[in-house]
Amino acid sequence: MFSTIVSGYLFDKFKRSLLLSVAKFILAWTAIAIPWCSVYWLMLTVFFFLGAMVGATDAIANAEVQRVWGKHGKPFMQGLQFMYSFGVSVAPLVTIIFMESSSGDREVTLEHNLTLTNNSSILNKTLISQNQSSPAGNESLVPEEFTFVRSTELYKVFIIGGSISLFSCAMHLIFYFKFDKWNKTTQKENETKTPTKSRLPLALQIQSILLMAGIQALLTGIDDTWIAFLTTFCVKMFDWTKARGALLTSVSSFVAVVGRFMAIFLVQVISPRKLVGIHSLFTLLVFIGFYISALYKSDIGMWIVSLVFGYAKAPVLACVFSWTDEVFLPVTGRISSLFIVFMTASSASNPLILGFLMDKFSNMWFCYLFLGESFLLVIVVVSALLLTRRVVRNYGTNYRPQDGVIKRKERLPVIGTSTV
Repeated sequence: MFSTIVSGYLFDKFKRSLLLSVAKFILAWTAIAIPWCSVYWLMLTVFFFLGAMVGATDAIANAEVQRVWGKHGKPFMQGLQFMYSFGVSVAPLVTIIFMESSSGDREVTLEHNLTLTNNSSILNKTLISQNQSSPAGNESLVPEEFTFVRSTELYKVFIIGGSISLFSCAMHLIFYFKFDKWNKTTQKENETKTPTKSRLPLALQIQSILLMAGIQALLTGIDDTWIAFLTTFCVKMFDWTKARGALLTSVSSFVAVVGRFMAIFLVQVISPRKLVGIHSLFTLLVFIGFYISALYKSDIGMWIVSLVFGYAKAPVLACVFSWTDEVFLPVTGRISSLFIVFMTASSASNPLILGFLMDKFSNMWFCYLFLGESFLLVIVVVSALLLTRRVVRNYGTNYRPQDGVIKRKERLPVIGTSTV
């Protein structure tokens, strides 16, 4: 969150493409360095910079897309979120390719404790399964020379990720030297950009920021907690296997990727605020159905609501950025970083709250919490729509501010002068 705040402040002070290139450069080398960090403090340092650069990239990229494309940026904002979710879905698959099985025919599953004494490793609760039938198949002891097996190919995954970041860094540097450094923008580009200053009173600015950030925080908290706890809930409530629960989570995430791709085209037909309203209502209906499915322990119901939720959440986050830029405030680096701070805080706190409720009371709180938060989401969205109606009526939009001004002038009483 700290890096997000700092990058949001720097966004308005420096060239954006140069900031992104620096963030991508540091991100690339930290990713490449991760497999080679055998010392704890070094690993901690690398992950600190990795998290900082990811947060900085999120804040800068969202604001930069909206700054460059202005009122035509709605499909590009959806495209940005689509690429993010696509990368999250593909990265584990790429990792699997380079993961090696244990040496020989042995498949070793290490569970729970790894106790380190001096330079030796003592493996506790170790399960050894044999792929071939042999006299050693019934052995329950781990050979002394057999310790934790590390894949020798896994570093290639980090090199691939780092190389992609370096390629992105190079693209931003080219953009900087070709355009940003010399401020080369055409008149047409300037006409499409959002005004840099808000036309709204301070009170309306605060209301709009809180409502927009509230929508993103609620949906992000629901989404991240859903992904983190869905498998556990299915195992405990439905007696599913972990593999089946993980499959349900993966399919739901894949539907979200497809939904964001569809939103690239859909947002050109339906306004962002209407999409947010429709999909927030979908989210509420999903968790009503989820509660009913959990109550009657319906496997088919779980699959249906999981798939629908994957689609329901898909376009909302990008639409909130477009909605804010069009109606309320120009999406600057500070606005983008503020949104991400709210989202991060919600993602960090919501799983803790749900974990406490499920441990203290019952597993059904997995349904109760989401049902309550989805209902609150609808209330916040309705409030934002009402505020939007008021702002558009009185002040127009950022893209057409004169409309509201004309309407307000038309309502002013005409004072005539008396003639003798």
